[in-house]
Amino acid sequence: VNSVKTGRMESEADEGPVMDVTKTRERKNGIMKEKKDKKMNKSSGYAFYNEIGAPKYVVAPMVSQSELPFRMLCRKYGADLCYTPMIHAGLCVRDRTHMKKVFRTCKEESPLFAQFCANTPEDFLRAARQIEDKCTAIDLNLGCPQGIAKRGHYGAFLLEEFNLLKQMVSLAHLHLKIPVTCKIRMLPKTQDTLALVNLLQSAGCQILTIHGRTKEMLQEKMGACDWDIIKRVKQEMKIPVFSNGGIHTYEDVGKCLDYTGADGVMVSEAILENPALFSGKAFDPLDMAEEYLSFVEKYPTPVAHFAVRPHLFKIMYKEVMYYTDLRSKMTKLNNEELSKIPQIIRKRRVEEKSAEKIKSTHCWYIRHRARRKEMKIKEALKLAKLKAEREAAGEDEDEDQFNIFSSSDEESETDD
Repeated sequence: VNSVKTGRMESEADEGPVMDVTKTRERKNGIMKEKKDKKMNKSSGYAFYNEIGAPKYVVAPMVSQSELPFRMLCRKYGADLCYTPMIHAGLCVRDRTHMKKVFRTCKEESPLFAQFCANTPEDFLRAARQIEDKCTAIDLNLGCPQGIAKRGHYGAFLLEEFNLLKQMVSLAHLHLKIPVTCKIRMLPKTQDTLALVNLLQSAGCQILTIHGRTKEMLQEKMGACDWDIIKRVKQEMKIPVFSNGGIHTYEDVGKCLDYTGADGVMVSEAILENPALFSGKAFDPLDMAEEYLSFVEKYPTPVAHFAVRPHLFKIMYKEVMYYTDLRSKMTKLNNEELSKIPQIIRKRRVEEKSAEKIKSTHCWYIRHRARRKEMKIKEALKLAKLKAEREAAGEDEDEDQFNIFSSSDEESETDD
């Protein structure tokens, strides 16, 4: 990246020096280094963690889903800390109005970590400075495994670019008023993961979140979350560590804390279906959906027009999977029309006495696991038919080739 090598951005000619950052730079042995800003006086590591209440229950950054109304709903039911949806640093730097379109908070909301994706130190710092007075910490996204992150060269696709990551974290650490944190995924080799987390810590990361899966572990290929690597990282670090992955229920949160020794547990998919997960209590999904809608009214946000539908779909997942006609209809409704869906389902649930059948439907959290199971059943039926046809034709076949349910394919109870 040219801007990393030169210390200047393409737009610098128009905007002047990059936040006076280049004035504090020097070269030593061909490596860009930073002079520590002695004016910065901010808490770090466990001092910072304790100042914000030693949060254990953490709502993950989720694109278009961890927006203000949803965060406030989760806080009501026990969340100690919330992250914003990922904010694209480059877009914020190129378009100063972009931040207003994607970031919103309120005076009641704290602590709040704002997450950014970036692939240059300058973009990360410039974008973060736009809201450093409106949040508690700035988080660097090094965990997104999606195709858009690969195309945009950010998220988990930067995990092996150690020099770049060191520059990004250290520059932000030295020049922001608030702490810098990082969220990563594990690398395939333990020693590489440990090298990565130590580098981030030395560069100035004050809280580290690690997801116990590699970037290749997605959807049907998701597999179990590796709590062992999280435990190992926790033992290695001198800063607080949050565990991410493998959480389905409130009971899983306690198990994760006990097993990994992590300082907090970050939850994503499970909390989308149950915003009250951290309360340890069970609520009617329809009541939760209606409460979320009331929070949308109470806490206006620019992203509400496209956040509401996916939230309702996940919160009422079992209901809309049962009432497939409503599921299809919801894709065409505006927010005002969507707000009537919970009451429609409630009425039909009583009239059709479908409550128990709905409960037996698989939940949002295990949808990939359920899909894998369905695929295996279909494959097993196909192979059984093929075997029967060959036996009828008098052909001999190896039994093992028809056994697709090997021990290595057993379903994990900690998929996330």
